[in-house]
Amino acid sequence: MRASNIIRYHLKYLRRLDHRQRARFVKCQLRSRAGALQLKELFISSSHACNADCVHCYEKFTHEKFPRSLTTEQVRSAVDQLVELGGYQVFFCSGEFLLRSDALDQIAYARSRDLAVSITSNGILLDEPTVTAIDEAGVTKLIVSIDSADASRHDELRGVQGCFESAVGGIRLALSRSILTEIWTYVSRSNPGELRAISRLGEELGVDSVFVFFPLLSGHFYDKPEENLAREERDRYRREFNRSPKVMLEFPDEADHCRGGGAYHINVMPSGHVTYCPAVPYSYGHIDSRSLRECLVDIRRDRQRLAHCCRGQCPVNFDDYRRGCNARFIYGD
Repeated sequence: MRASNIIRYHLKYLRRLDHRQRARFVKCQLRSRAGALQLKELFISSSHACNADCVHCYEKFTHEKFPRSLTTEQVRSAVDQLVELGGYQVFFCSGEFLLRSDALDQIAYARSRDLAVSITSNGILLDEPTVTAIDEAGVTKLIVSIDSADASRHDELRGVQGCFESAVGGIRLALSRSILTEIWTYVSRSNPGELRAISRLGEELGVDSVFVFFPLLSGHFYDKPEENLAREERDRYRREFNRSPKVMLEFPDEADHCRGGGAYHINVMPSGHVTYCPAVPYSYGHIDSRSLRECLVDIRRDRQRLAHCCRGQCPVNFDDYRRGCNARFIYGD
């Protein structure tokens, strides 16, 4: 995405915020420029529970051995700590957030703390009452995952018949209520031809952007380096889609740094472990025993020390990060 389009997108985003959220956003930028320790955004991966079974899911480790969901109190504590660290946006993600019985309350609570609130969804539950409810609760941005513009292929990748129809219907409903709406998708060796059609689908629907992840070698892909893209393959996507007005590659250039690791965000896992980002299953501490501030300091140290693992693709893709980070693999040896 061209710089002018990125600026246009962020201006559109800011217009969706109320004056308190906008003031928090501006204050966060000023605090960052002043060099203060702060965290702009926080991903809260509140539960592994999901109504889909995606072939590329970055969460599919041995979850049955670990707590599957953060408590309501843990989620609120994380939100409060983000506010204390000067943040402006929380992402509720992981599993299917809308399966939580307290999902609307969590959106409303984060909104009450003057945070922008984004949620990610596979779209299965996005019927009209649900979209109306999340809008009224105060959601700022809705992110819906689309893996293929072909309905049968998308449903196959998600493991749920009718998932594509529900996701596209949910996107249309959200846009009809003027909710800032994005498609998130990915490219890997096993789905090389999907992005062009997904970008066209995004244009037809009128979404605000299509955000594209390069392979995340985690979960189902943790031991599948063959799914990763070589440098020339990443550059091929860049040559084609960096010119697109609404497609945003996670790494538009090989020199671009990951936004995780405290540059913009860190993550709280369903188990309560604090990590570099949702796809990186290495714990810097547990939210019940270490503050986000303490974890953030350690995460940033690793980011600086392992800076070469933060360019062009996800840090979890690098053996240097997996073996050399000062964190513990959450799911065992």
